[in-house]
Amino acid sequence: MNDLDQQIQQALDAEERELFEQFGEQGIFTQWFSVYQGKQGWIAILSTFVMVILFGGAAYAGWNFLHSSGGLEAAHWGAVTWFLMTMVAFMKLWFWMRMESNRVLREVKRIELQISRLQLK
Repeated sequence: MNDLDQQIQQALDAEERELFEQFGEQGIFTQWFSVYQGKQGWIAILSTFVMVILFGGAAYAGWNFLHSSGGLEAAHWGAVTWFLMTMVAFMKLWFWMRMESNRVLREVKRIELQISRLQLK
């Protein structure tokens, strides 16, 4: 915790401190599972399902690449493996960006809560 965080904690009363801790920073697994909640949770579920299928296809293509007999056949299976793994990587990037956007939205809502509590005083 840095100096600014300590100053903020000291400025809060007990009720605000409890609320602040309740809506505090989340761990990585909490952020991960929060992607599956909310109005757009079904997209994350669908993308996870597609990602698993793409990875299975990449594993199959990789297996065929390793056991191919000719150079052209190996190039074919290698290209398919590369393409499918690239698609998996792009979907994982989307997933991490979604986690980050959820984190930013959570912080904005926290600030909104603090502003509304200040207006009530």
